Amino acid sequence: MPNKCFLFDVDGTLTKPRQRMTEEFALFFSDWMEGKDVFLVSGSDLPKIKEQIPAPIIDKCQGIFACMGNELWEKGENIYRNNFSLPQEVKTWLDEKVKDSKFEREPRTRMPPHFEYRGGMVNFSVVGRGASTALRQYYYEWDEGVKERENIAKEFNKEFNKKYNLEALVGGQISLDIQQIGKDKGQIIDHLDYEEYVFFGDKCDRGGNDYSLYERATEKWKVASDEHTFRLLKTFPRT
Repeated sequence: MPNKCFLFDVDGTLTKPRQRMTEEFALFFSDWMEGKDVFLVSGSDLPKIKEQIPAPIIDKCQGIFACMGNELWEKGENIYRNNFSLPQEVKTWLDEKVKDSKFEREPRTRMPPHFEYRGGMVNFSVVGRGASTALRQYYYEWDEGVKERENIAKEFNKEFNKKYNLEALVGGQISLDIQQIGKDKGQIIDHLDYEEYVFFGDKCDRGGNDYSLYERATEKWKVASDEHTFRLLKTFPRT
């Protein structure tokens, strides 16, 4: 059994939400990875991860857990993919949440699509996956005050946990990640075989999409941003 692996969330941990990893951090991180087993663990699918993380870093990873751990990629090969379909009743319920949202900003307050179907999960956003960077930030700051995503998740879980074995978790900057209960980031531990798991993530509180993995990790670091992760890693041994 190998001794230790390092697990990293992407949005809010290695990058700003949906942004490219900074050149300075990427150069440091690529060097820091030498001699270590590193895995990325993201709610995003592989194409989005590749938009944010430079190819040399992707190539050095032992694996990429995409879509909340519902897909595993190793050296460009798909090792497994979980299947999932959203019941129509659930989709209708979420559509109503889009209509009922109090979020407003001129000239546009909704930028579809509101649903993005990924391997083994669905990503849902009131403001919409098509939102610009500025609109995403505006929604994020608004949501920090009113807790719309958190409240939708609580209602969703009360309504659909038992009925469909589904859960909703707050993820990224503007969205909720929806998947079968137990098919979240915590599941990746079941696909690995190490003595120690060191995890870095930002949505580590209960209800966040990093929480289950954070709870299972041997050593855990809750970060506030990619800059925070950068500062922390500088304190870790290079080998």
